[in-house]
Amino acid sequence: MRADTRSVRAMLRRAMGLSAAFALVLMGGFFTLFSYDLEDVIFSRIVATEADRPEPSHFPGITRHDGHSALPSWLAERLRPDAPPGEYEVSAGSHGHFHVAVRPGADGDRRYFAFDVTRLTSTTDNLKRTAGLLLTSALLALLAAGLLAHLVARRLGRPLERMVRWSQAEGAPPPEDDGGVAEVRALLDALHARDARIQEQLERERRFNRDASHELRTPLAVAQGAVELLELDPPRDAETFERLRRAVSQMGLLTEGILWLARERRSEERCDLHRVSRELLALYGHLRRSDGIELIIESAGEVHAPIPASVARVMMGNLLKNALAYTDAGHIVIAIEPSAWTLSDTGVGFGRAEPGSESHGIGLSLVERLAQRFGWTLSIEALEPRGTRVRLSWRV
Repeated sequence: MRADTRSVRAMLRRAMGLSAAFALVLMGGFFTLFSYDLEDVIFSRIVATEADRPEPSHFPGITRHDGHSALPSWLAERLRPDAPPGEYEVSAGSHGHFHVAVRPGADGDRRYFAFDVTRLTSTTDNLKRTAGLLLTSALLALLAAGLLAHLVARRLGRPLERMVRWSQAEGAPPPEDDGGVAEVRALLDALHARDARIQEQLERERRFNRDASHELRTPLAVAQGAVELLELDPPRDAETFERLRRAVSQMGLLTEGILWLARERRSEERCDLHRVSRELLALYGHLRRSDGIELIIESAGEVHAPIPASVARVMMGNLLKNALAYTDAGHIVIAIEPSAWTLSDTGVGFGRAEPGSESHGIGLSLVERLAQRFGWTLSIEALEPRGTRVRLSWRV
């Protein structure tokens, strides 16, 4: 698993945990604001009710002041003389906290009913006393959210994990448990259908290759046998016979490479790349566009690559023919390393051929498929100022 990816379980747990924490913060904030607001509403309704009574009831803590001048100085300076009728919350510093109802008087002046709520204001103290309870509630809520996240992640994650193991294990039976999740069931059905289509296509390709194997190999065997008989008594037209011999040999290699793609298992065979490279230079050397092109093999010694010799001839032979077709002068160098086979040329360069002249035929596609079939890596690099480097590498 890459460092920037997480499992479904981890993502669900993280999302639900963050959601629970965020919800608790919002709930705590709303609860605090609601407590303060409710307290203020109650105090304002009490002082308003007392101010609107026809006869004073002498409610404890409420004092009446007729006119702005009758107010204590520390209260008068916080209320405007022309304040419209209504209820006001006044903080008088060291003198306390008040809710004041302002009503019009009979003589055009104002009547003030001041409710001292200093001792009754307990929201802050209550919140402090209940902080432990709130913290405990938050922890319990987080624990419940974590448990719920675990159960949901487990129910959703298990079928997905089984599907991942099934897709990674070759030949494993498909999982049947979808965890009761509709989307997982739909995904599982889609994967079953896709797997069935792939298996059907593979079987169709295997049947075709098995049938084509006999049809290709039989005429090739006849042609190769005829060439061998003619070699005993070479015909007069030696040049035509040589072209025929090479064409039959190249067709045999191409057929062998194509048929290798139909085999179900990889071969454990190994081959000497130095020997294969020499054979390829001898077979395709006549394709040089000029006699001045040097064909060089650089190798520190024998290198036995994990691939059958026939497959190596197909792959490397196609790459060599391509280099010969695009190199007008200079050299073609084959470098053999313990874990790589590299071909470098001084031709026009990969991707730089004139439009309409860059034709690789079936060769490059066949090389790519065979490299994938045997777990090799094919890389192509354009060189400066001209030329191409093709590298086939494998794990040692």
